[in-house]
Amino acid sequence: MYLYSYRKHPNFGDALNDYLWPRFINTPLETEPGSDEVFVGIGTLLNERLPTSGTLHIFGSGLGYGTVPAEAIARWTVHFVRGPLTAASLNLDPKLAISDPGILLHRTEDLNRKKDIDCAFMPHHALFSERMRQLCEQAGVHFIHPEAPCDSVIDQIGRSRKLICSAMHGAITAEALRVPWLPVITNRQMLLSKWHDWSASIETEVQFHKLPTIWSRTHRSPHGWVLARFKGNTFSRKLKQLSRKGNFQLGAERILQDRLQRIENKIHDFNSHICSQVDSANQPTKGASKLKADWTK
Repeated sequence: MYLYSYRKHPNFGDALNDYLWPRFINTPLETEPGSDEVFVGIGTLLNERLPTSGTLHIFGSGLGYGTVPAEAIARWTVHFVRGPLTAASLNLDPKLAISDPGILLHRTEDLNRKKDIDCAFMPHHALFSERMRQLCEQAGVHFIHPEAPCDSVIDQIGRSRKLICSAMHGAITAEALRVPWLPVITNRQMLLSKWHDWSASIETEVQFHKLPTIWSRTHRSPHGWVLARFKGNTFSRKLKQLSRKGNFQLGAERILQDRLQRIENKIHDFNSHICSQVDSANQPTKGASKLKADWTK
């Protein structure tokens, strides 16, 4: 089965697919296309970039970038999606809006790591730089690189008492590991709808704080240098204030456990009714069509 995810650029949220799904799905998952069965999991993946052939199994993906072609909808089985905004936009049964599968880290990780990081900051993968790391250090806040290996990011978040983040899967990981988190906007191009989609799935409202946008390179003019210095100082000062007095949040344990159980039920059904048929479905006997027909009975 082909495990579809965004792979053009390293990113913690997308890399969670390779980290999590082999621990739950009882069939080999390939990172290259070729199978008639396609597993579409973590990420804002529901758009025109979906694979153009094969049966699509939607397992917690979200809408946000682009639109889903009708031909893709005709080939998919939606097991669940990231949140109610995605479900409503696609006219799906609201019961299919469970949550982002990243919360499964609650089941796989040590929830009792030694807390040796007071507060960490994890930026969006497209909005970080070495300069931002230096500004975090000035603020006394631990910097988590969004392109670091999954186990490293998870460990750092788990060791933190608090997390400030503009990376949504940083917040999702913190929620799963029961680490209070605080979302920040670091660039007006951030797609906030996906945050609201996920947060609604766990019955939590997201209250964003704003930090100045920090670019890796600044304009070489005297004005550009002065502006960059001012913004950098403001970033460090506000980050330090948030780390000490910010309104960190954490969803209710009962809701997390409910969403986990619902996802696990979907995984159990998938393993029971799908994985046992994948081998025969991949034979040259129109197996993919039969597989979807069997599932939808």
